Amino acid sequence: MSFTQRNLEFLLVKVHVYVTSSEYIKLESKLIRLESFQSLLAGAMEPLGTVTILMIICISCLVFLAVRSRTPENAKQLPPGPPPLPIVGNALQLKTNNLAQVLQEFSEKYGSVFTMYFGAERIVVLHGYDAVKEALIDRGDEFAARGHLPLADDVNKGLGIVFSNGEVWKQLRRFALTTLRNFGMGKKSIEERIKEEAQFLLEKFQDTQEKPLDPTYLLSCALSNVICAIVFGKRYDYNDKKFLSMMSLMNENFQVFSSPWGQLYNVFPSLMKCIPGPHHKVLKNNLALREFVLEEVEEHKPALDPSSPRDFIDCFLMKMDQEKGNSASHFTIENLAISTVDLFAAGTETTSTTLRYGFMILLKYPEIQEKVHEEIDRVIGRSRSPCMADRGEMPYTDAVIHEIQRFISLLPLSIPHAVLKDTPFRQYVIPKGTTIYPILTSVLHDSKEFPNPKEFDPGHFLHKDGTFRKSDYFMPFSAVRSRTPENAKQLPPGPPPLPIVGNALQLKTNNLAQVLQEFGEKYGSVFTMYFGTERVVVLHGYDAVKEALIDRGDEFAARGRLPLAHDVNKGLGIIFSNGEMWKQLRRFILTTLRNFGMGKKSIEERIQEEAQFLLEKFQDTQEKPLDPTFSLSCAISNVICAIIFGKRYDYNDKKLLSMLSLISENFQLFSSPWGQLYNVFPSLMKCIPGPHHKVLKNNLAIREFVLEEVEEHKPTLDPSSPRDFIDCYLMKMDQEKGNSASHFTIENLAISTVDLFGAGTETTSTTLRYGFMILLKYPEIQEKVHEEIDRVIGRSRSPCIADRGEMPYTDAVIHEIQRFISIAPLSAPHAVLKDTPFRQYVIPKVSAFQGS
Repeated sequence: MSFTQRNLEFLLVKVHVYVTSSEYIKLESKLIRLESFQSLLAGAMEPLGTVTILMIICISCLVFLAVRSRTPENAKQLPPGPPPLPIVGNALQLKTNNLAQVLQEFSEKYGSVFTMYFGAERIVVLHGYDAVKEALIDRGDEFAARGHLPLADDVNKGLGIVFSNGEVWKQLRRFALTTLRNFGMGKKSIEERIKEEAQFLLEKFQDTQEKPLDPTYLLSCALSNVICAIVFGKRYDYNDKKFLSMMSLMNENFQVFSSPWGQLYNVFPSLMKCIPGPHHKVLKNNLALREFVLEEVEEHKPALDPSSPRDFIDCFLMKMDQEKGNSASHFTIENLAISTVDLFAAGTETTSTTLRYGFMILLKYPEIQEKVHEEIDRVIGRSRSPCMADRGEMPYTDAVIHEIQRFISLLPLSIPHAVLKDTPFRQYVIPKGTTIYPILTSVLHDSKEFPNPKEFDPGHFLHKDGTFRKSDYFMPFSAVRSRTPENAKQLPPGPPPLPIVGNALQLKTNNLAQVLQEFGEKYGSVFTMYFGTERVVVLHGYDAVKEALIDRGDEFAARGRLPLAHDVNKGLGIIFSNGEMWKQLRRFILTTLRNFGMGKKSIEERIQEEAQFLLEKFQDTQEKPLDPTFSLSCAISNVICAIIFGKRYDYNDKKLLSMLSLISENFQLFSSPWGQLYNVFPSLMKCIPGPHHKVLKNNLAIREFVLEEVEEHKPTLDPSSPRDFIDCYLMKMDQEKGNSASHFTIENLAISTVDLFGAGTETTSTTLRYGFMILLKYPEIQEKVHEEIDRVIGRSRSPCIADRGEMPYTDAVIHEIQRFISIAPLSAPHAVLKDTPFRQYVIPKVSAFQGS
């Protein structure tokens, strides 16, 4: 089989993201398999005399009986199972060359929940989808503890992410997940790192000059390098001695773990600690791996910049510094070393083995390879690299990758779980401390879900129409309890999200309306999307928007979360506040603005006055071509200034120019990729240097401008004759100065004022600019507007609002401009503050939603 760069990159991107995403979230390790136990035991006994053997057997039987006599009373309610032998338990009954068949026979005889013994240790086996789902998903909290695996426990000492328990596991897991997700969308995303590494791997393959090769070593190097880039912030050359040493140590540890020596250690840990053998290398190798990690940590420390973390190690060191005063902190240098080794162990072997099997299966089934090749050519072509965004357009390739993982059943048994108290399960009681083994093969090869499960068939994951079919039975590494609220099962449908980025890559910002239209046609007028990991519900079309925002406005009135705006305004002001604060500020501002619109010098008069200044500015150009953007912004802002500050500014006034420049820059940053990334990954973007930090700095400068005007107002404030918005607000503050819970504070005045400029300036000036361009493009429409103006208003006076009723065509043109340009494709985000039934769905509490 000849693999092009495109094909190889695609498999690497697809398989690595599937496997490593699952691995980073579940952080599972390769499970130890029992094999060749009987022959090894016989070999170990051969040199012993008959009397000695008899003595050992007698002592072992006494020990076994003693252990059984101390079995808890509730063990009588244990699930049934095959009778164990003294010392070895049921180990000799497990044929490792056909483990799935043996366990299948046990389940048929004893049921889907049965008891076995590995040595003297009791385990409960869960066989089949229903039992695995009930324990690990429906009752995940009760079965969440990590089971006992002696060799792993002695290596990691209960530290790290994979084999820790309790609070240490919760804190390290939460930190690792957050950090890995953030660096998946950092300056160099996981996807980009995989593409980069695929290029190095392809070059290595090309160096073989098409001679036969075993790709095992090269695949392991490539996949480890992806992890290195995230953990260490760099990749290693495939010939780097340190890198080769690390790979060799990890590979040897995997071999020892799955060897008879490693299996004997897990059955007889006390005995095997005293017996020489290769199993002792695991501890020695792990110490060497930690030394490798700690050397990298020491290299990181001098160049660590807390404002710009480069990788996982930087983030962990920063977390250690934050918790250095906490003696009970789990963020220690030892946990950093072990957690890092865990990440390599969890990600490298599983992914590289899956890829190797994938290559072999495609070689065996050339007709499937041909279909994958055709889909790659059709969707990706030959001019670019594949990306995860292609997944939705490639259902057959998606199905093939899922079927590879289902068919090979890489981890026949899930990593062991445990119960921390006596736990009723079905008609049994599982005693405290019992290790639980879910049998994943029994789920992946269930004939009820996958007809002919022993056959490799991508159709297991395809609908009849060729679209991809999801399956709850797909558990290649473990069954993960969903973090989604129970009623999220009633969420509106929507496009499948990608790990970390959600649906962000599916939104083409140059044609957002078209993308949302396609989603609306496919999923209906109410559908779910994910911006990063945040769930949003989209309302598409008049009926859905009207039903939510008008007919049921009170239920959908809360403001949705927009991290950059929230961090700028701190939940204050009129636009991004919520609850009682929003209600009071909104009521006050609307009343005040209406009053000043009908005062001695109304809004209309101010607009007419400012229009005259704008006209003079245009005339100064002496009919030369000009960009009206700046002049329009000055004019619109001056109308707002007149209402808020009671005065206008000259177009050359430095303070006005500075404020307009800051407002314009903030709008650009909000809509830039930096601003969008901030809203998807706020925690990460706070640490990454970039222009998005200017938004907060600019906003502080605008507030200072406002507060200077407030200070100028105070000495001349006359409560009997307020001049503008600031006067009215200061009077309101004075009325409520005895109310400690009042929302009328100087900070809210500053932010509300900035909000008014933000809401009024950019939208109006942009609408006017588009209006001018549209009228230039359609001179016949311009001519009709001109004729109506001349006929109704004439040339001797200024227009006024009262003329509107006499000018239907001009009114229609203005409305059509606003409709046509659709300046805000999505409204400001709203939210629901409780689980809210909407049509046939339930929108969970605090879900954001947007109208489109």
